[in-house]
Amino acid sequence: MDEVTEPAAPAFSNATQLAMSSFVGPARLVRRLYHFAATTPGKLFTVTLILTVALAAAGLSMSNTSANRHAALDDLLNSTEPMSNAAHHLYTNLSLADTVATTGFVQAGVESEANRERYNEAIDAASVAATQSVLGTNSDDARIRELVTYIQRELPVYTALVEKARTNHRAGNAVANSYMSNASSLMRDKILPAASELFSLTSAKVKEQQQRLTSPQWVPLSGLVAALFFLLIAQWWLWRLTRRRFNRGFLTASVLLFLALTWASAANFATWSSGYHGFETVSRPWDSLTASRIEAQQTRTSETLALVLRSSESDMSVRFSSTLYSISNALEDYEAALADDDIPINDPALLPAAKQAAQEWEDSHKEFMNALADGDYDKAIYEATVSTPNGSPTAASAFDDVDNSLAGLISEARVSMRSYLEQGLNAMTMVSTMVFLLTSGAIIAVWLGIRPRLQEYL
Repeated sequence: MDEVTEPAAPAFSNATQLAMSSFVGPARLVRRLYHFAATTPGKLFTVTLILTVALAAAGLSMSNTSANRHAALDDLLNSTEPMSNAAHHLYTNLSLADTVATTGFVQAGVESEANRERYNEAIDAASVAATQSVLGTNSDDARIRELVTYIQRELPVYTALVEKARTNHRAGNAVANSYMSNASSLMRDKILPAASELFSLTSAKVKEQQQRLTSPQWVPLSGLVAALFFLLIAQWWLWRLTRRRFNRGFLTASVLLFLALTWASAANFATWSSGYHGFETVSRPWDSLTASRIEAQQTRTSETLALVLRSSESDMSVRFSSTLYSISNALEDYEAALADDDIPINDPALLPAAKQAAQEWEDSHKEFMNALADGDYDKAIYEATVSTPNGSPTAASAFDDVDNSLAGLISEARVSMRSYLEQGLNAMTMVSTMVFLLTSGAIIAVWLGIRPRLQEYL
């Protein structure tokens, strides 16, 4: 016989042999799995595995997004909204400080201690609010921090001008009028516009987060719906395969998943309802009341400065009429929200009191302007500066009533807005945990339900 000899060169290269030895094992495993999946127990196992993945994915998606939304709503309620409220207090207290300073400046004789204390309280409150306005900011809020820095830098300049005006006024120097006018111009032309922008930015941030966090979670909800659909299809397929009408494990899983879907849907609806309808309705009077209060304070400042600057009567009348119109619209917005039951009535006397105060301010303002036109400056000063609790209304006392009433209504509106945010937060409470538990129970029920069918082939 011929001698068998080795070939001069191997049939396959070393790289090919290495690849074949590396993939032959996995390829053999894939073939076995494929043949197993083609069998009846393999089909049962494959369908159960697919259901497990679908249920786990849907449950984890809804659970994680619900947990993240709950945390974000908590941040909105305890960080972003208080930051916006601080910006609101900064805006109103700056305006109030200018109004009080101007009123004290034109008072006959030395400024009253009560007026000086009220001015100091407004400045102190504004300083604290400026710091609080940046506590909830992040890297995206550079403009907010820039505005607060500007206000904090300009506020000492304003208070210095006010003190110079007071000092010269006590000394009888005419330059006091110029100092007071410059201080008021600084406040109204520079500081208040910055505070207004700050308030607008923080309010917009609250609304943006609120709208984003109260919109329905369509993707996670659709995942639960798809998982429930797959579960029902698997139940039908199992009935066709085994001729058994119901599988108790699959039926239990369907009930548990339906409960998870119902719980998540109800929470989403409650969050959307409280956020989209309730919060949006309440925020309108809050915005308009704040704007009208600031406008009233600035008009009051102009009204008082008319004593020393001799402002045009027609210009003053136009500004005052515009302010009354703004107040009237704000009160109508608030009344409309009351009619829709969006604002709980904690103090029913506030709204009528605000309307009455606005009417009294209009009447006393006419008396003030008539006194100025007639040259009766003693009466004009009395109307502009004297506030007697039990006497006939003056421009000073009527404005105080208007300002206090608007402040009370703003507080009521804010309480209502926070209550809607809290409702959304409460609606999302336990959603993450319950969805996770229910979907986990559904997965266990599926495996317990398929176990007897698999045992039939063992």
